Amino acid sequence: MSLAEKLISKPQREKGGETGFERYDYQALWGLALIFEQHGGGDDYAIAFEFHDDILVMDSASEPTSVRFYQVKTKNKGHWTLGDLTKQRPKKDSPSERLPSFLGNLYANYIAFPDETASLNFVSNVPCEFLSPATGTQAFSDCSREAFEKFLAKLQAEHPTATESTATLIHFVRADLSLHDADAHLKGKLIDFITQVVGEIEYSPDTLYKAIVEECRTKSKFTGVIRSFADLVRHKSITRAQVEGWLDHVRQRQRSPEWADVSQNLNLPAMELVEVHREWRRYRPLALSPGDEALNRSREAIRHHIRQNRASTLPLPDLIDLIYGATERAIRSNMNPFMPARVKAMILYEVFSYEPPGEVQASDPESEDQGS
Repeated sequence: MSLAEKLISKPQREKGGETGFERYDYQALWGLALIFEQHGGGDDYAIAFEFHDDILVMDSASEPTSVRFYQVKTKNKGHWTLGDLTKQRPKKDSPSERLPSFLGNLYANYIAFPDETASLNFVSNVPCEFLSPATGTQAFSDCSREAFEKFLAKLQAEHPTATESTATLIHFVRADLSLHDADAHLKGKLIDFITQVVGEIEYSPDTLYKAIVEECRTKSKFTGVIRSFADLVRHKSITRAQVEGWLDHVRQRQRSPEWADVSQNLNLPAMELVEVHREWRRYRPLALSPGDEALNRSREAIRHHIRQNRASTLPLPDLIDLIYGATERAIRSNMNPFMPARVKAMILYEVFSYEPPGEVQASDPESEDQGS
């Protein structure tokens, strides 16, 4: 049985207790930071949220063969002791029985997927008392020999089949995201990521950040039935192709039209030209970053009619009027309040951004539906 089949067929363990919204959200935000890190490696991946554990990193979005498990826990202050990590609390409805410890839950992933588990990772914003306080990833086996023997003994008390070899799969990850200011910190990571991958170009960081964070939160919160690996990827995961889709929207800045090139072809009354220019400035950064679904529907309506009229010999003002008339009804249902000047600015932008078939750079076909 393949890993993809095992992930779906093996029942997930129950998660005891409730997680506060701030901490639950922290998991999704840290997962996005992990995406930035993973994307730099160049290989395929799929990062799933809240499936078997808080975060899974698979080595393929189609035919995975290995998986890394991440359990994310936060504290307001202090550090993690061995007792914290291995404590088994009594069940509420059956006090004589004990719940799995944090490390016990994490190790259960290895028991379920022994041949495919690449690593087991406990992630937190505060340090572990018997490891270095520095941020980054450390194997628990890197602690002193005495501490590791105590660690192994506690693990074996809960999972007797654990060995010194399998225990080396368990790592502690000291997160560098603040618990109470994760948004601001992660936005900085996003800007660094875009600069590293795409370069210094103009885009709207706030719009881009809002769109992709919301995508991660949506994946994390999905509670529907997962019947297949395709469902897992579609509803619970972020893939390399999807991230490339986000990046493609930002890369469009290098091909996006400038107002000076557009305005010289217009023949509009002065005040209308001023209004259209104002809406152009507002629309341009939105067009260079993933946007909301209503905006995407309006853009697609405009693009459809541009493709329909790609051989037109009409002067630019007449072409704008033609597309405006053909798309007004569809755009009215997606734009509230409806602003004619914005529609004209959108049409102008899309006309001057149009690339005939065969000249468009290859990208993930699903990414175009995820924002603009």
